[in-house]
Amino acid sequence: MDITEYTEDLSSQWTDTLSKISGLTLLTFKEDRYHASQQNENQLCKLLQEQTAGKAFCEQDCTLPLVQALKKRDVVYFKCYANLSNVAMPLNHNGFQEKKRLMLGGRIFTSYNDLAGYREIAEKLGCEKERILNIAKSVTFKDADSFKGSVDAIKTATGLFIQNAGRQKTVDNRIAKLDTMIRVAVNTGSSLEDKEFFNTILNTLGVLFNVKSAMIMVRHGNEFRTGQVFGYEKQNLSSFTAEIGKGLAGEAAVRNETISSTEVFNILKSGFPNDVTSVKIFPVSTGNRVEGLIIILNTQIAVEDEDLIKSFCRTISLSFQNRILFSKRENFTRKGLEVLQALYSIASNIDSPELCEAILESAAEVVGAEQGSLMLLDKEKYTLEVKATKGLNIAILNYIRINPGEGIAGIVLEKGSPIVVSNIEDDERFSRPNRVRYKTKSFISIPVKIKDKSIGVLNLSDKKDGSDFSDIDIKLLETVALYSAVAIERKIYYQSAVNLKKISITDPLTSLLNRRYFEERISEELERSRRHNQPFSLIIIDIDDFKEFNDTYGHLYGDAALRNTAIGIRGCTRVIDIAARYGGEEFAVILPTTDKEGALIIGNRIRDEIDNMSFPIKSLGKTTKLTVSLGIATYPVDAATIEDLINNADRALYRAKGLGKNRVIPFGNN
Repeated sequence: MDITEYTEDLSSQWTDTLSKISGLTLLTFKEDRYHASQQNENQLCKLLQEQTAGKAFCEQDCTLPLVQALKKRDVVYFKCYANLSNVAMPLNHNGFQEKKRLMLGGRIFTSYNDLAGYREIAEKLGCEKERILNIAKSVTFKDADSFKGSVDAIKTATGLFIQNAGRQKTVDNRIAKLDTMIRVAVNTGSSLEDKEFFNTILNTLGVLFNVKSAMIMVRHGNEFRTGQVFGYEKQNLSSFTAEIGKGLAGEAAVRNETISSTEVFNILKSGFPNDVTSVKIFPVSTGNRVEGLIIILNTQIAVEDEDLIKSFCRTISLSFQNRILFSKRENFTRKGLEVLQALYSIASNIDSPELCEAILESAAEVVGAEQGSLMLLDKEKYTLEVKATKGLNIAILNYIRINPGEGIAGIVLEKGSPIVVSNIEDDERFSRPNRVRYKTKSFISIPVKIKDKSIGVLNLSDKKDGSDFSDIDIKLLETVALYSAVAIERKIYYQSAVNLKKISITDPLTSLLNRRYFEERISEELERSRRHNQPFSLIIIDIDDFKEFNDTYGHLYGDAALRNTAIGIRGCTRVIDIAARYGGEEFAVILPTTDKEGALIIGNRIRDEIDNMSFPIKSLGKTTKLTVSLGIATYPVDAATIEDLINNADRALYRAKGLGKNRVIPFGNN
């Protein structure tokens, strides 16, 4: 069969077959000039070519790419004046360069904007709107990658046909394989489960190329893991992994090229089983990134079949990409739920002492980290301090203090921007040996900020799956950090409010309650006692001869004596009792639900405690003693009002003073 016979056969048979398989309009030419109104032309083009201007435009737009394709001896993609995407392709074989054999194909839209542009052009040329709409209903849409994938398959098929023009049976076989592979690639959509998708691909290779054993590997971070295995090596390869850049599989991933080997040493070094004698690895890539590997074992693949398999890999790469996008969407949805759970956990602990631990644990869970720490800025010392750890005892890091701008955490605090490191040993910013306690060399540090001010740093490392931290991890952790900052701010304000309240009701010298709060509480206690018909008692305490003590030793020792007396009183009262500094050297204790006998017991306990205390006078190198006198009054037996209760307790106190001091006297005791 010479090239002329081949061309006629191609025109009548191949174009129809390839058109049906690819969904593209295909026309063949013996010269580098396009003539309009061909019989098997696309309906969209025929409609335009019914108009004189349209016919001229079509011939002009389609002729130039044919000339360019013949000159370049390569495909030329172009979009015509009517917004249809096309390709011009030379069909020359090495033995017949002197012959002009070309194919023009496509006639498809890659977007709805292109369709709208076509309709506008057709209307301007004078085409009937109704006919335009009717034809537009059956138009073909293909994205650019799918279109180029189909063209690659057609180019491979026609090239094989020309090379084997004299071997019709072999060509028919190639056509059948190509047809099968295209149909498989088109029909294995994202609706299939991964296992079913991988099985379909491997079974196709097994049937078409008599493959004895094969496997598909899928990218996970910096390594490839087995997705499915076909053939007798199934058990031995089910858990096979390959790190990028290492071994034959890792090399194919880096180079994005087909790699073959029959060298036993290289095969074994790459981790394949002992009885594997040959390996051929085909990368499946989306863009420049290899997302999958098809590995054929112990099977000799002809050069022609290798080209078909490469074309097959390019075609199924779209399905791989769709699956990756679907997986990322599912993963992002899952991560979103984890973030919500983290925020709920932080909210549940917002008033808890374990808030910092909850923040760190939640953040680590979101990104799957096994180690980490939460550091907060001490405003007074202006240093970062560790408040919570994961994977390491906090006692080990408790001494650490980091200044802003120092180390990674200090830089993150000062600049207010996250830092992500894939490999601490290779990163020029922080190049240093990885510490033994870390499993991986990747980590992430996120600032915890209130508005634009950093108040802390969240550090995480060692992802459970061994992968590096990513930009998605930054986004997720920034959400957690933002909410954490709000929780920390609320806790700080809450603690400040508690401290302010404590200051407002506390005597600064003795740390007992002050007189104002005492007056509020005694009113509440009186009302409570009336409601429940229960007694309560009041003890008023006065330090004996305190003025003389003050005059002798000075106010500093006087203040110390007041503090020590307050400690003694606090140590002798119950949790429910209310001890206050009443004024000067006087103290008061409210005893809820306590009658006079119970009050007398507590009063004597206080008197004994103070009587047994020593007050050091360091400037004189000696110690001295103080005593107290106590007066007790009980509601309602001794008084019906607060004023009477206080006055009667005071009267009992002065009676104790008059009887010699250092004693407890209940009101009404004659």
